[in-house]
Amino acid sequence: MSKKSYINYIAGRYFSSRKKVRMISTTSIITIIGTFLGTFAIIASLSVMNGFRDMLFNRTQDMSPDLTFYVKNITTETRTDLYDAIKEDTRIKVLSPSIERKMLVNSGKYQQLAFIKGVRPDEYKKILNLEPYLQEKEFLTNDLAQTPYPEIIIGLSLANIIGVGVGDTINLVSLLDVKTYTAPSMQCIVKDVFNVTVFDYDYRAYMHILDMQYLLNEPNYHQFEAELHSTSDLNSVNKYWKEHIPDNCRVASWWEEHLELFSAMQVEKIATFLVLSLIVIIAGFNLISSMIMLLLEKKWEIGILQSMGCAPRDAYRIYFRLGWYTGGLGMVLGTAVAVILLLIQQNFPFFVMPGANDVYIFKYVPVIVNFWDVFATLIMVSILITLSSLIPAKRANNIKPLEAIKTKQ
Repeated sequence: MSKKSYINYIAGRYFSSRKKVRMISTTSIITIIGTFLGTFAIIASLSVMNGFRDMLFNRTQDMSPDLTFYVKNITTETRTDLYDAIKEDTRIKVLSPSIERKMLVNSGKYQQLAFIKGVRPDEYKKILNLEPYLQEKEFLTNDLAQTPYPEIIIGLSLANIIGVGVGDTINLVSLLDVKTYTAPSMQCIVKDVFNVTVFDYDYRAYMHILDMQYLLNEPNYHQFEAELHSTSDLNSVNKYWKEHIPDNCRVASWWEEHLELFSAMQVEKIATFLVLSLIVIIAGFNLISSMIMLLLEKKWEIGILQSMGCAPRDAYRIYFRLGWYTGGLGMVLGTAVAVILLLIQQNFPFFVMPGANDVYIFKYVPVIVNFWDVFATLIMVSILITLSSLIPAKRANNIKPLEAIKTKQ
């Protein structure tokens, strides 16, 4: 039998044999369970956070243009030149102007301040993916000649506050444009209601840009909103136009518009990873204690092996591998069970969120298994197992054969 084979054989015998001291066996089982739970919890938590983040990203992208050019504070001539220049960028698929203003929305005795955006309906449908969130799947009419009254689409939260639904009439009042003793106002018909349930989108509303210009007596556009052919070009297009836009003008991507929240989510993910690692650290302490107790029980056997020609380094290898057998078993089982269950949940969801219809915006727990999350977890757990195995292995390496044999007498 080769040296490698007998080291693996002895380590395997120690791992599977029945210990004389019951506490050693119990501590080893606790170590395996702790490593299993720690590995499972880390992978599961990171995967669920990936699911929540992906859901938030998708809905944010559906409700946001890829790029927004804020052009309110530049001259009309500069605004026109910039619009023509952006239109010539072949990486941009759709470019549409818009006007946005915070107004008072009221119906009867109920009222609420909300952001109202005037858009070109046919163009804006190619920028926002609003249809999945519309109750009646009806967007604004592009030709104003076909509508007897101004139309508006409002968010569900705003609709609930002022107590209106599809077909009801609401009144818009622009308090920022008060002239003499009155503020500009307009009555609109609610064409449809959308329900996105992220950020403050459900407190917003959209109307035709011509109606908005008429209401505010504002011919100039406030923003140019752009949708790219490919989102992979977003960073390069954003960087290019940041360097080429005029003074008093600003451009921002959909990511930059929500940078604080997305950065907080990333920090939260890292913090979750570190906190749940404490479970594995506790399992590592159990591993150290169980291995040292086993070493005390088997010390005389190590002495006999050394007297038969086993080098002190071999005793080190035996206990190091034994530590890996114990901790590694929990790590492998935790990873396998977590990945299998999470992949099933990801592709064939079965775990329902408690109170999904009343509290959450989805029925099933969102899950996305990321290879790099699993890889990082395995690396972290492997490092902790290795460090935990080194301590008893080094003690085994320092055993003196004669002293070890005497301890049996």
